[in-house]
Amino acid sequence: MKFGIIGLGAVGSLLAYFLNRAGYVPHVVTRSRRERYVLKWGGETHVLQVAVVDELPPVDYTLVAVKAYDTEAVVDKIRGEPVVFQNGIGGLELLKERLGVGFGAVVTYGVSRVEGVAEVRGVGEIVLPREAGEVADALRAGGARVRVVEDIEPARWLKLAINAAINPITALLRAKNGVVVENPYAKSLAAEAAREAGRVAEAVGVRLPADPVEETLRVAEATRDNVSSMLQDLSQCRRTEVDYINGAVVRLGERHGVEAPVNKALWALVKAAEAACGAV
Repeated sequence: MKFGIIGLGAVGSLLAYFLNRAGYVPHVVTRSRRERYVLKWGGETHVLQVAVVDELPPVDYTLVAVKAYDTEAVVDKIRGEPVVFQNGIGGLELLKERLGVGFGAVVTYGVSRVEGVAEVRGVGEIVLPREAGEVADALRAGGARVRVVEDIEPARWLKLAINAAINPITALLRAKNGVVVENPYAKSLAAEAAREAGRVAEAVGVRLPADPVEETLRVAEATRDNVSSMLQDLSQCRRTEVDYINGAVVRLGERHGVEAPVNKALWALVKAAEAACGAV
């Protein structure tokens, strides 16, 4: 089995780590060229074994771990079957439209990357569809907590609802995830954002596996000391994935006749914050 990875940020580094532990050295396409690529976990520093290339050789699977807004730019670099490890809704759909194939995946590990070093801050799981069972087996062999499901869409939409609630609020307040349960105003906003996302999911035809509000508050409490990816991006004046998170809730809601005013406001505020610092 041969694997490629496109994007060696936080999630890409985590995937490379698990593949290394399973005995694989993936070929990697990444913007950042470094002497070595590192992932920290539990006080230990692991140097990732990867073959960095400009173009992937023939592989069985390409694990796509770029930001959702970079998906268009990497379509032509994909070899084999793509498995998309991204936040939000839109990247996987683009690949399916362009390539006719693609599988979604959901990662709930808490992992961040600061100054080129990835660090695992919380253990979660990787959810994959049964069609990507070989990828699931490889990651599981490397020590990952993996759950295989018949339909990935409920897991994708539940994570979308959670991200739509936690990410923009923490980014705008410049606070860790705990603010969502500690601040009553933030809690109320987050609950309504998650509730709206749940309504849109239902309109799209996806039945969520858990109550989105309860899950949002549970995740916020469990990850109270974590820094959301949107806060990481905004604090470094990088473009966020808000178009694929809250923006996706709004767009799909409009398409199916479901209003999402809180998500629309959060989307607009994050876009304003991006513009204010010059993020593109």
